[in-house]
Amino acid sequence: MVIFLWILALGISFSLGIISAKKNRDTMLFNTAQTFFNQVVITREWNSSHGGVYVPVTEKTLPNTFLQDPEKNLETKIGVLTKINPSYMTRQISELTDAQDRVRFHMTSLLPIRPENRPTPWEKNALLAFNQQEITETCELYPGNTPVFIYIKALKAEASCLKCHTTQGYRQGDILGGISVSLFDIPSINLFPILLMHLTVGSLGLFFILFYGRKLINAYETIHHQALFDALTQIPNRRYFNQKIAAEFSRSQRSGTPVSIIMADIDYFKRYNDEYGHAQGDACLKEVADAIRNAQGRPADFCARFGGEEFIIILPDTMAHGALHIAKKIQQNLHDLCIQHKGSKVQPFVTLSMGIVTETASKTTVSKIIKMVDLALYQAKAKGRDRMEVFIDT
Repeated sequence: MVIFLWILALGISFSLGIISAKKNRDTMLFNTAQTFFNQVVITREWNSSHGGVYVPVTEKTLPNTFLQDPEKNLETKIGVLTKINPSYMTRQISELTDAQDRVRFHMTSLLPIRPENRPTPWEKNALLAFNQQEITETCELYPGNTPVFIYIKALKAEASCLKCHTTQGYRQGDILGGISVSLFDIPSINLFPILLMHLTVGSLGLFFILFYGRKLINAYETIHHQALFDALTQIPNRRYFNQKIAAEFSRSQRSGTPVSIIMADIDYFKRYNDEYGHAQGDACLKEVADAIRNAQGRPADFCARFGGEEFIIILPDTMAHGALHIAKKIQQNLHDLCIQHKGSKVQPFVTLSMGIVTETASKTTVSKIIKMVDLALYQAKAKGRDRMEVFIDT
């Protein structure tokens, strides 16, 4: 789950990084187009403040046929000069930038005097919005093989503009049209640094998650093992037994199959500790636990240390004769070990007394079956020890 959340966070961060990179690029394009627009406007204002400027007539600079001015052309000693008004100057600047194929200016209007100034559909929508005073500028990025960023801002009619546009009904301050700026040199978003950073951070994060996650899992497993297993014999403890017997009783209730329980107690274990010491007593408990565990015939069989020198075995789906067979195997395993026990009154080696009970969960409860097997164990001890007794309800 932590790895999934980490990858999800990285994915979100990567997406936000791309969005941020696009936003920064679009902001840069907007500012660049706005700067070009402002330069054109300043140039137009300079031209307008001088009432237009005169330049020699050439093949590229012919007299403006749309300019209605009696002083449009002047005869001078150096030749004919023609007046360049702000609109004509904007057109010539646009032609110069067109040649570079990077920036293009287009002066446009809904009522153009010059046919070439007719708006494109996109420009027309922008001009209509300008006239309705919804906005004064707008932009859009057109993706594709050759992406284009278009910016347009409204132009207001100045006094100098009315010389040509009075007949169209414009008054000073009206929206005359706009100048669009098209940028063709669109920088692509370099995803490699963003991807590399996220891969690096992601890899380091995954390493730490796996490293410390493994430590956490190991710590949890250790704590879990300590909670459910006896530290000395390394077999399940009484808490684990309580969980197991409850699960087996639920299964027995569903299936109607019997459950057999064997409770075993080391004979005269207190005397063993007194004779050989507690360290040797711990070693004895380990060997007895191994002898019981080795007698189990199926993976479903379960043994636990019930407390002190007592052990308990759960045999699911096992009749009394099957439980008796397992008890005899345990007894034989312990006899074969022949662990010396001078204090025993039954054998010169360590032995077990065992009680056996077989019931179905529908006929009894956990507490009752424990009492039954404990009673059977008591009977085995009373009859001489080193033996097993099957509980018979009288």
